[in-house]
Amino acid sequence: MHRFFAERLDEHTAVLPPEEETHALRVLRMNAGDECQALLEGQVYVAVLRETAPRVTLTLMEALPSPEPSVSVTLYQGIPKGEKMDYIVQKCTEAGVCRIVPVAFSRCIANWNGKDAARKQTRFQRIAAEAAKQSGRAVTPEITLPLSFAAMCQDASRHELIFVPWEEEHGNGIRANWQGEKDVAVIIGPEGGISPEEIEHLKAAGAKPVTLGPRIFRTETAGLAAIISLLTLSGDME
Repeated sequence: MHRFFAERLDEHTAVLPPEEETHALRVLRMNAGDECQALLEGQVYVAVLRETAPRVTLTLMEALPSPEPSVSVTLYQGIPKGEKMDYIVQKCTEAGVCRIVPVAFSRCIANWNGKDAARKQTRFQRIAAEAAKQSGRAVTPEITLPLSFAAMCQDASRHELIFVPWEEEHGNGIRANWQGEKDVAVIIGPEGGISPEEIEHLKAAGAKPVTLGPRIFRTETAGLAAIISLLTLSGDME
């Protein structure tokens, strides 16, 4: 069943925004009477296309169980090289991440500034929206502008729990440190890793270094592995 982000008009009625309207009518060739799923306000509804002009209007039928995880995960991602961030945004959105914050660590090779950062943010937000729709989510994760390391430490401190997967940590995984917290931050370093000095600053900010096992993940897969591990423990992958 086709899925669309929608905007509510009243309790039982919604309309499609222009981009979704174009996709429904010109690409999918949908007609009045066709069923679909409407994604709005964090909820998924079975819907019927009521009319196609002047706006594509939907009648909202049954509300489906929310596909959103019970744990809100924010990923603080060291800025990677090339197009790796596209993959990170897409796959972590599919897994259930709530928010993704690019971070300029000391060992980052790539550097996003000014208009370039804003342009990338717009593209990443579009990738997140498409991944959310494809995976049946009712919410699109927020993709922020990059933060400095210092700003990230301050921002991350507001979460209940902060995990830092680190290759130098052994025998101390996510399972041993998660006690049912519902607002969790995961901090991932760039290709060059997180420096010992940065780890000390993160510890001082309340972060818990953890291992993801005996195998080393790349920066573009470490966050995904951590998110899936956490959501598996919480029961959200069942």
